[in-house]
Amino acid sequence: MVEQEWPVTNLVLLGRAGNGKSSTANTIIDQKYFEVNFLGEDMDQRCKMFRAAIKEGPIINVIDTPGLLESSVSGDYLSKEIMNCLTMAEEGIHAVLFVLSITNRISQREEFTFNTLQHIFDDKILDYFIVVFTGGDELEADNQTLDDYLREGCPEFLTRVLKLCGGRKVLFNNKTNDKGKRTKQLNQLLAHVTDIRKQNGGIPYTENMHR
Repeated sequence: MVEQEWPVTNLVLLGRAGNGKSSTANTIIDQKYFEVNFLGEDMDQRCKMFRAAIKEGPIINVIDTPGLLESSVSGDYLSKEIMNCLTMAEEGIHAVLFVLSITNRISQREEFTFNTLQHIFDDKILDYFIVVFTGGDELEADNQTLDDYLREGCPEFLTRVLKLCGGRKVLFNNKTNDKGKRTKQLNQLLAHVTDIRKQNGGIPYTENMHR
């Protein structure tokens, strides 16, 4: 048996309900595993993980965190589920995908979400951050790029987030059936994950760091 060339990669998706976390998770694994509620309301508040082998790429454990950052979730429950995520990712978390939607106005709720993440994980988690924007289909329809969108009016806090995480960002079109486009955006994401590995000396974010 040939030894696995690619390391296992653990990805955790975080963000508000309705921003496309579950759709993005399904796009990454190229399967409809995570339940998507098109009303933007999460049916379940438990973390779920799915393992997928990427063609000519790594084995990926994708962890979705539905509804964890909503105001109705208690601090105790949130802390418990975050620990659950870290337990699922046995080797630690290699990248945190902070999911935003270009179709939803980026507001103080997103800033509150980000501040909550910083409070839970401390600033070290920013070394593992990638900002994922969903709604790429709408930008494409308007013949815009992600940089065009950000130049038109990027909130101060988002400018700060992108600076703190080294500018790691990627635009996802979760509606396209074009395999070339899906492969391109996935490869852009994985390139950022590789950058994070190099930046952190291959050391993932672990339960001990969180504690």
